[in-house]
Amino acid sequence: MTYYEKNKERLLEQRKEYRERNKEKLKEQQKNWRENNKKEKLKEYQKEYQKEYREKNKEKEKERKKEWREKNKESMTEQQKEYREQNKERVKENNKEYYEKNKERIKERQKKYNEKNKDKLKEYKKEYYEKNKKSK
Repeated sequence: MTYYEKNKERLLEQRKEYRERNKEKLKEQQKNWRENNKKEKLKEYQKEYQKEYREKNKEKEKERKKEWREKNKESMTEQQKEYREQNKERVKENNKEYYEKNKERIKERQKKYNEKNKDKLKEYKKEYYEKNKKSK
């Protein structure tokens, strides 16, 4: 039997008395602690917890998302189509703005892609020309 188990009633009584005597002091301590630690520690704790959770359940999450996409594929495509139709003008304007802002970056990205995939591009072109020669 532990000390706490033997003296449980007495200890609980002492704790209760102490809390009654020092009510204001305890409230002040709690308030100060909350103010000092609440926001920062809570954010840190949440980040850590989320990180751990994601790492532990990475495969489950992937599987769950995959299943959800499979299940809702049709409704998703319908929603996308509706959105495109409703916001055609706005999307075009946004795309133009994006292109104007990032013109140089886009060109660089295209160059890098073309350099990486030179061989593939040559093959595609070759196949394309062969097909078109046959059709003429």
